[in-house]
Amino acid sequence: MLEKVCHIGPGFAVQGGISSVLVCYKKLFNLPEGNFIESYNGSFVRSLPVLLKVCLKLLFFPSKKFAFYQIHTSSYGSFYRKYLISRCLRFRGKKYTAHIHGSQFDKFCDEASPLLKWMLKDYFRHAERVLILSSEMKGIVQSVDPSIEKFTTIPNPGADIADAPVDLEAHELPVKIIFSGRFGKRKGVYDLIEAFSKANFSVPVKLSLFGDGEVDQVRAAVKESPKCSDISVSSWVVHSEYVKMLPKYDLLVLPSYAERFSMSLVEALGFGLPAISTFVGGTAEVVKDGECGILCEPGDIQALTRALEKLVNDKALRVSMGRAGWERAQDAFSPKVVYDKLEKCYKEL
Repeated sequence: MLEKVCHIGPGFAVQGGISSVLVCYKKLFNLPEGNFIESYNGSFVRSLPVLLKVCLKLLFFPSKKFAFYQIHTSSYGSFYRKYLISRCLRFRGKKYTAHIHGSQFDKFCDEASPLLKWMLKDYFRHAERVLILSSEMKGIVQSVDPSIEKFTTIPNPGADIADAPVDLEAHELPVKIIFSGRFGKRKGVYDLIEAFSKANFSVPVKLSLFGDGEVDQVRAAVKESPKCSDISVSSWVVHSEYVKMLPKYDLLVLPSYAERFSMSLVEALGFGLPAISTFVGGTAEVVKDGECGILCEPGDIQALTRALEKLVNDKALRVSMGRAGWERAQDAFSPKVVYDKLEKCYKEL
């Protein structure tokens, strides 16, 4: 059935979560490039001709081979582009599903003007189904329109889930912690630096920070830390290199303030690394608190410090949580699980 679904979203080369998901869909589900329509190329201005071309194509030359169009939607500019595309599809009598991404989508809906709220309602009401990454997204959509009930939860697939969990028991000291994400307050990197600096560890520990964004500010914060010699700051690495080095670490920490569905958490669990994160967005549906990691409230430095101490100082706990995380990734986020959910959704439609 999925060969009859066309995906509309940013280009494969655009940096961001939606592009990563589309690349996974293409690779893992063996879909041809013809099943993807690019509506954004990374620049608002340069994307305007691309958007116009897409709209004209859908208005005058819609493909007969597609039964559905899966519109991958985020907030702000992404929504406005996708709403225009949805109107073009409806004009030609084509069916679409609205797949919602974006860590800021709740804020986008909360701050929406009356006109934007009308557009959001119109967009959701005419979708055959609203595809959400986790159940908490349902409440966000229903805050705009409580009458919307056509939901299906489709997590992002873990493209790099290992055949077996990494052998954390065999890892030698120091304990190696990794953070990967955009440097800034939203991902909680400054909280991590502060908590790491305050933590009392019984063994040697190294913290590696990978990302882009506020690189200079992060380097400055590390320089002020009493444990600066144990913290390294590196620029963003390409994904293929990142997944190669991930199994060398002992745990991943992502103390975000906003997160819909973090692929970095799925990737860590998929290799058998326990994770420390926060109770935001859908993270509690990825990391089961107390089973495959530890969750705390965003901004709670004391709780984050205790979580670091607990996992760093207890190797047996890291090993058991890591194995539980790998099993969780296999059961909930493997390509086959996600494929079957999508296939079932469209067969029902």
